Parts: sequence; structure tokens; C-alpha cells
Amino acid sequence: MKLEGVFPPITTPFDDNGCIEYNHLAENIEKWNETDLSGYLVLGSNGESVFLNEDEKLKIVKTSRKSIPQSRKMLVGVGLESTKITIEFTKKVTDSGADVVVVITPHFFKNNMSHETLLKYFLMVADDSPIPVLLYNVPQFTGIDLEVKTVVALSSHENIIGVKDSSGNIEQLSDIIYLTRKENFSVLTGSGIILYPALCIGATGGIVAIACVLPERCLDILRLYKDGNHEEAKALQIRMVDPTIAVTSKYAIPGLKAAMDLFGYHGGSSRLPLLPITDAETKDIKNTFTNTGFL
Repeated sequence: MKLEGVFPPITTPFDDNGCIEYNHLAENIEKWNETDLSGYLVLGSNGESVFLNEDEKLKIVKTSRKSIPQSRKMLVGVGLESTKITIEFTKKVTDSGADVVVVITPHFFKNNMSHETLLKYFLMVADDSPIPVLLYNVPQFTGIDLEVKTVVALSSHENIIGVKDSSGNIEQLSDIIYLTRKENFSVLTGSGIILYPALCIGATGGIVAIACVLPERCLDILRLYKDGNHEEAKALQIRMVDPTIAVTSKYAIPGLKAAMDLFGYHGGSSRLPLLPITDAETKDIKNTFTNTGFL
């Protein structure tokens, strides 16, 4: 399986009481289906998966699968702290319709997460997973940066089909791409700020938060790159920097959801302890998208 193109790491809509609005989840996916997105990441970081219990997670996966056409890949985040529990949950989401599992680095005992430890963890998950595995490196959340040598070693496993690297480190991404030059291993950036540069050095696509709000503009970057229109692609990427920062590092998930509301999606509330953004912050997000010509 080759993963390429643009995948939004979709959010989980909650009401003001923290209850999941499954109908709004389905409606968001149906709206995204009107674009040429390659698929979706369900239960990723932006899905607030760390705030969900297992029953909620499985219902989200099943709800999403009903709205996602079989022609598009449904990636599902499964990484948990225990190898055993990760494997068990992987099998459950497979039964619920997942095409690929996205496995984050365990990180609670981060001082013990050596190259050897992580190598064994991912190999054991990949050995027992009924569906392909995508590695997930997101050091800003985990405090662990998956080493290039670990990714390279894991790339030889037939059931590990790629990596989502959200480090934002273009040099590291370049090293991974160069050292895992295999037809069946996909390298995707998890940073919307470097989507175009990542494509230029050989990434097969991106799983980026800004695609929840501006899917068609992300797809435009991909199309322009493929068509060789590099100046236009670069100009569009630069325009998207401030909006991308607004919905990631500046205002995070509550900001992403506020931006989704502005563009006709159901962003809704986040689940506590994440606090809603203020009216002033919402205005700043709106101004950011307006000043860059997207709203």
C-alpha cells in the first residue's frame, strides 16, 4: 500500500458538555468528501484521542467508516503506552474498518524509550497487526524524537509502510526520505508549514491540520508541485504559513475548531481540560484567514 496525497487529521466534535456529536463528525467527513483528499486520519492528536475512552474511540471509527468511501483510506491512531494494549486495540479498530493504523511513540517513561526499546515496540505491533502500520513521530507532544536510524531499521518490515513525521525538521525529514528509498515505504510530513518543501525533497504527501480547514488549498500545493509550477506552489505555501500557525502552535486544537466553524464545518468545543478560545482569539483567527485571502 502506498500512502500519498493529503490527509486531514480530523477533529472530534464535542458539545459544550463534552459529549461527542457523532452526527457532526459524519457531516464534516461528507463535506471533505467533496474534495480530492486521499483519506483521513481518525483518532490522531487533533482528534483529542487522549481524552476518549475505548468505547468512544471505536464508535468514532465506526461512524467515520460509514461516511468514508472505500476508495479513500481511513487511517486510525492506535498508539498506547503498553505494547500489549496497543496490539489489542489495533485488532479492534481493524474490525471496525480501519485500513492503516498510525502508531505514536510510547512516551510516559521517556527516559527508557531507547532505540532498542522503540524498535522492539514497533516490530511487535507490526508483527501482530492485521493491517499496515504507519509510524508517528510527534516530539512536541511526546517529548521523544524518533531517531532516523530507528525509522530506517523499521522500514524493512513488510507491514510498516511509512512514517508521519511531525517534527517540522526538514533536515531530519530529508534524511529519512533518502535512507528509506523503498517503493513501498511512504514518508509524509505532519507539518503543514513545510508541505511544499517536503514534497520537493521526496515526501509522498502530508497529514496536516490545516487540511481540516483548507483542504482544497493543500491539494492545490500538491497539484502545483506535480505540474512543475513551483513558483505558484511556493507562493501558496507562504500564504498558508500564518493560518497554519494559528491552528497549530498558536491556538492549537481549540483554534483549529474555531477556524473550521468559520469555513462551514462543525468545529465545536474541545473536551476539558482544553479551554475554549476567547472572542478576541477567535477574531484574531478570522483576521488571519481574511488577511491572507482565504476568507
